[in-house]
Amino acid sequence: MRRIEPAYPDLLPITHVVRPGYLPGPGVALDPIRMGIVWEDAPRRILPASESVPRHPVRAIIFSSVAKKRVDIISRLLERGSSLLLVIDEPQLGPKDLGFDAAADGRRITPLLPVLPAPLSNGYGPLKKWRKYPWGAILGLFPFPGAEEEIEKRVERLHQAGATFAVAAPLLLTPKDRHRILENCEGTGLEDRMENALFHADIFRGLHAIERRAGIALKTVGMKAFIADLAPEGCHPAAARTASRLRLWARRLDQSREESSWGWRLRRAASALEPLTTDPEILAEEDNLRVIPGFDPWVEQFTRALWSGGEPLESAWRTWSGLDS
Repeated sequence: MRRIEPAYPDLLPITHVVRPGYLPGPGVALDPIRMGIVWEDAPRRILPASESVPRHPVRAIIFSSVAKKRVDIISRLLERGSSLLLVIDEPQLGPKDLGFDAAADGRRITPLLPVLPAPLSNGYGPLKKWRKYPWGAILGLFPFPGAEEEIEKRVERLHQAGATFAVAAPLLLTPKDRHRILENCEGTGLEDRMENALFHADIFRGLHAIERRAGIALKTVGMKAFIADLAPEGCHPAAARTASRLRLWARRLDQSREESSWGWRLRRAASALEPLTTDPEILAEEDNLRVIPGFDPWVEQFTRALWSGGEPLESAWRTWSGLDS
């Protein structure tokens, strides 16, 4: 295993990856760690001859194409209290194929379905084999023609299929990726619109708009916009869930207010929450939240609003979602 820093640490709270990460497959795929495209002719990756596992519990990510070949590593991670984010890059694999038992380790394994936008996707189906697990999806976003309407339909389909969450994150396309996407669109009648989206449009504004649209769609259907269940041994599940929500809102505050954002204060509080062994809501009932580093009065008020609603969360939502404008 090796330590990693995801492209979007606010959205993907993981610290380690089981090497080599992804393995190229027969179709185009999404790598959630770097939020990049894995083309079918990507360089071949080789499984390491040996694998070390951290002695202390960690938040690790593993791809199912790797997991089926490294069942021993998964067992050692779970035995040592780690939590696993399992990227389902081979949908035909189920828990039995990987030696999982939902009753024994269901709370420590979170299946994640990577979903690419229509110009790149070969389609996907519900994870029926993983219905006993709290599974979700990561949606790769890019302002292709019709992307905003598509994202609402995809969220609705995921909700109907039983997904409990969906993380929406911008794709980080290289110049080579953009040229290849445009080449693949030849003969579809979308060449001009696709070229404009890939090379001439304001990408920053487009990505912000589609991420906002995804967030609104998720709230409408009642799905989480964050990964809630990555709680290694020693970390209270409610503390991990609250930390994930704080990081999501730190990102949203940065998008809304830029230099004047207080997102850093939410991240600082989230880092202090993660190793907590008790439920932070119990501390709140006892008026003891401020004993946690970083929980100044504003952060405490924001955290209470995450649990119960009200200000300043409601005004932050109106600003980020564009309802104020």
